[in-house]
Amino acid sequence: MTALLEIRGLAKRFGGVIAVNGLDLSLEPGEVRGLIGPNGSGKTTTINLISGLYRPEGGEIRLGGERIERLRPHEIARRGVARTFQISKLFSNMTVLENVLVPALAERDRGGARRELPELHDRARHLLDLVLLGRHRDALAKELSGGQSMLLQIARGLMLRPIRLFLMDEPFAGVHPTIKDTIMETILEANRREGVTFLIVSHEMATLRRLASRVSVMHEGRLIAEGSFETVANQPAVLEAYLGA
Repeated sequence: MTALLEIRGLAKRFGGVIAVNGLDLSLEPGEVRGLIGPNGSGKTTTINLISGLYRPEGGEIRLGGERIERLRPHEIARRGVARTFQISKLFSNMTVLENVLVPALAERDRGGARRELPELHDRARHLLDLVLLGRHRDALAKELSGGQSMLLQIARGLMLRPIRLFLMDEPFAGVHPTIKDTIMETILEANRREGVTFLIVSHEMATLRRLASRVSVMHEGRLIAEGSFETVANQPAVLEAYLGA
């Protein structure tokens, strides 16, 4: 099977700090993959590189065989890559429903698929119901809790058409257990029904274990282990990365 996402030799530095150092990583279509590692290991930088927020100094990123590492964020999004941010990036003075509609309306304005407005509204309402925000659709985004803001980011990302890859940066951090369950159910539903591939950065191992059959472990900007939780948990390099030599 051809990889949906293939990263080879990816590199990024900030001044004298090497954040990502020759990273190799690949994801198969329809996979839910965890990306873990100690603080400062380069996980969020990797997500920012894939989504076009940063440009790499070296290496390549291929989505479905097409190189995307020099594309701008909106160009990568148009190819079906959505993402969430740990600190919510919402239009705070727009309603919840308007926030979800933004990706689809922006695509129409750029000459993309001309889905009719009633269809877009139906899709947006369906997604808000899926993440249990339906009754908040007319509220302003700034009125939501932190966990609800994450749910809104997820619903907004799923409005992309096509949606092929969803990048998530710490989606479970600091959210109520009930909202955490809703996030997990939404991920599994989108993966099962629409075949969306997920790459999820998280420190919450118990939660991630319920979602991802495989995890990739980063340390000092490199991939040091990959496989099931059971496989990587006992590898000396992983133990040393988390616990020290």
